[in-house]
Amino acid sequence: MTSRCGISRSLARTRATRGGVLVEHLASEGWDMRITAALALGLIQYAEATDALIAQLEDGPDWRRVHASARALGLLYAERAIESLERIAARHWYPPVKEAASQAVRVIRGEEEYPAGRTNSVFFAHEHAGASLTATSRPFLDLGPDELPAVFLAQRTYSAEVFDMGEYPSRVKKRNQRPQCGLRVSDGYLLGASRGEWGGELVHQRDDATETHILYTHVVGIHRLGPHIIVATGLAHLGGNTGRLYRVFAQGETFDVEPWRQLPGAPQGSGWLADGRLYISCFGGAVLVSPEGDFEMADSGMLPAK
Repeated sequence: MTSRCGISRSLARTRATRGGVLVEHLASEGWDMRITAALALGLIQYAEATDALIAQLEDGPDWRRVHASARALGLLYAERAIESLERIAARHWYPPVKEAASQAVRVIRGEEEYPAGRTNSVFFAHEHAGASLTATSRPFLDLGPDELPAVFLAQRTYSAEVFDMGEYPSRVKKRNQRPQCGLRVSDGYLLGASRGEWGGELVHQRDDATETHILYTHVVGIHRLGPHIIVATGLAHLGGNTGRLYRVFAQGETFDVEPWRQLPGAPQGSGWLADGRLYISCFGGAVLVSPEGDFEMADSGMLPAK
């Protein structure tokens, strides 16, 4: 029969093994994996990850990483994280991140407890963190350089692969898709659309009518921002809500993309204010984006009404 001490040692070894693997995943190329790893480290009480989690508080392209790391440090009651958490609470651009850091400090100091709930809900809390910040209206937005007007988009189509639910068994079919946003590039156009739960894409359509599909996701806006071409993507559907900016770059005779910045939630619309600032309204708050990729919350009281 295994003794209690033997069981305790076995559990400690298992926690150490899993904790070490999770710490490695904090540096994963997958942004979602980093968040899951941070929260899991807090939930399994892997105190050895404290310094690694404090390092995750440094602001970067994904605000969710800071939000998750603050929660994890609170779950670990990590007293040496208080100074860093207080700095985030005072300076971060996104109010839900500020509150997550403040709450972690209160929990560490014994002034508050995290509410009891299902473990799964912890991993998706960031998707609705800014629900109260969602804008009900947006200001008048102009087209930016090389952006295609609606009258042009209405006369253009590209080839898209769409999941057809009208037949059984359902299958993917090709159809002509009318773009909802677009940008003129040197040899043609970048075109995008979102079909809600049925997908979307970013397509490079050349002047000779040949096409390359660059990204399969829900595309809401395409803009030139400083030296970059960026694409606003995301979807809010059922319990999910996520939005991301991708950076588009030349790749041979076409383009490729890479994740650039995480939005507060799925974008509802994007465009340019009269003073030249890029405005993106999201399910989670409206933001202004600088050419360097810095965000600030848009103050609706200071913006001209549409």
